[in-house]
Amino acid sequence: MTSKNPFFPLLAAPFLAVCLWLNAPDAQARTYTTYEQALEDLDESRYEKAEEKLKQVIAQDPNNAAGHAELGRVYMNTDNLRQMEVELSRAIELNDKLCRAYAYRAYMYWCTRRPKEALADSQKALDLYMVNPLDWSAQKVLANRALAYDRMGRRAEAAADREKEKVFVVLDEAGKFREVGRLPEALKRVDKGLALEPTNADLWFFRGVVNANSMKFWDAIADFNRALRYAPQATMLYYFRGDCYDQVGKYQQAIDDYTRVIKAGEPLVAYRFVCESGRLRNLILRDDTVCVSLNDVYILRAEAKYRLGKLQSAIKDFDYVVAHDKTDDRALARRAEVVAGMGKSDESIKDFTRAINSNKSNWENYVSRAQALLKLGKDEEAIADLSEVIKLNPKDPGAYVLRATVYKQVGRYENAVSDCSRALEIKADSDLLLERADCLRALRKYDEALKDLDHAVSIDKHSISDARALKAKILQEQGEDEKARVELQELEKQAQEKRQKSETSNIAIYGGSAVFILGLCFLGFRAWRKRGRTSR
Repeated sequence: MTSKNPFFPLLAAPFLAVCLWLNAPDAQARTYTTYEQALEDLDESRYEKAEEKLKQVIAQDPNNAAGHAELGRVYMNTDNLRQMEVELSRAIELNDKLCRAYAYRAYMYWCTRRPKEALADSQKALDLYMVNPLDWSAQKVLANRALAYDRMGRRAEAAADREKEKVFVVLDEAGKFREVGRLPEALKRVDKGLALEPTNADLWFFRGVVNANSMKFWDAIADFNRALRYAPQATMLYYFRGDCYDQVGKYQQAIDDYTRVIKAGEPLVAYRFVCESGRLRNLILRDDTVCVSLNDVYILRAEAKYRLGKLQSAIKDFDYVVAHDKTDDRALARRAEVVAGMGKSDESIKDFTRAINSNKSNWENYVSRAQALLKLGKDEEAIADLSEVIKLNPKDPGAYVLRATVYKQVGRYENAVSDCSRALEIKADSDLLLERADCLRALRKYDEALKDLDHAVSIDKHSISDARALKAKILQEQGEDEKARVELQELEKQAQEKRQKSETSNIAIYGGSAVFILGLCFLGFRAWRKRGRTSR
């Protein structure tokens, strides 16, 4: 996967933004709606919870056809056929184009031995079916109808339905290969299906998903183009194709596709096979039941606009999301980053503050606001924000390193040493020891500093060059110029040896920026360990 995020402002630590983005916590950046939470409960067979949430959805909007349809699905799974019929009939009354409502009700009719109504609903579901609206509901419709045809003695029609069902069997098999990371085998299985059904949009869609997973984005774009040829009304496909255009740097094409999705106006854009990029992807676990909302697509379009330098237009997209979802702290934070990049630090701080108020448990927003505050010279306020990061991550060394770096930057070396020491109690690290040694040097605690340098080298022999450079500095300050000269000679000798091995090799002490990055990496690693979701 390609990780890209242009939103972080150019502050004191130039590589900080990249590190923070790569190690950000979970990709989900908003609170799911009650309806979306109900879908997750349904997938996990938590029917009582799903029923409760769907009733809330309907209470708020009695004309919500999707809510009635999914409540019917709850009753289908709990064998409450009478109430199932009530809800599905109401869903169809509200929206006679809702494919899955017909699919669920057809099943209910089969169960209650009403074949005429079941056949009518089955055909209606197949006529309305589009590429993966929520799942491959057509598969069950075909399977049930084929079984019914067999019982009626209508063998030819049963055989025809089973032939159509083969496509979905192929998709199911390919999906299982993909879930375990066997992408080439998934692709081969899809291609076998396409040999039988070359105009099947579901197969072309899934082929595009697998190619995108394999980072073959141009191939995926070609696959989505074919899927759209056979299912031009499937708006969801533009979301996936737009993501792939984003990946290959075709940002205007991505914007055009995202705009098509936005104009369609469906609140729930996609539910399975989430795209590879953007904030919607879980980098570690392949969670394909992530809900993609219209607001999420606004965010993706804003990112693409930003990459083309359309800053004001990007901000308008962020503003739309903020206005429609008060829980979306990431939208506020990204807006703040764009504004900061435009040199409007005061405005960016206001946005970061709103993001923090929206979600006080997201440590990233405190770090980002601290950066903006430092840029304005508001050191104490920045330190206060980094203290909040420590409160949120008291057992993570990176949290202490972040604050130590700022303490050092403003000349509060005792505080910096204290934070470095707390970080080292949690995790021994050569870079941290070098940083503490430099702070001790500033305090003229030379013996302690030299001990840290020796300890750093004992942990990691590759730190010997940095340790020698700092040791030479300490010796010079102590007035031991001859010893310092020896260290510098050894340092130069090492540098020459490295230059001989590689023309591109350099020796440098990166100081505050490098340590700041190290702190974020520690935090990111902790977040990575805790990343798995409980809901699918």
